[in-house]
Amino acid sequence: MHEAIITGIFTLLGSLITFLGTYLATLNTKRDERNRRRIKNYLEEIKSYYNLEQLYIDEVAKLRQQLPQDHGSTTQLGVQREFRNRNEENGNICLSMTTKQVNKLLEKME
Repeated sequence: MHEAIITGIFTLLGSLITFLGTYLATLNTKRDERNRRRIKNYLEEIKSYYNLEQLYIDEVAKLRQQLPQDHGSTTQLGVQREFRNRNEENGNICLSMTTKQVNKLLEKME
């Protein structure tokens, strides 16, 4: 009688431990997948930001070509450097990732 109770208790504990392990593994997998989706979304946002930045740079360069030379650079690369330097002077981080690097990371995540 006592052996049956002890066996039942150990069986129950084994089942609980198995359930807990499976639950924690599933929980970690869901969390990892959610974080992976977030990272992909952030990378897409970086890519979109660079595209938006390029549109603004093109327009600013066109407008500056219509002004006298003392209003800053008129080339696209010059305008980009000027605004990125201003961004850094305001205490923001230096932009170093390129669209090509973002695309490579996105390919690796697939």
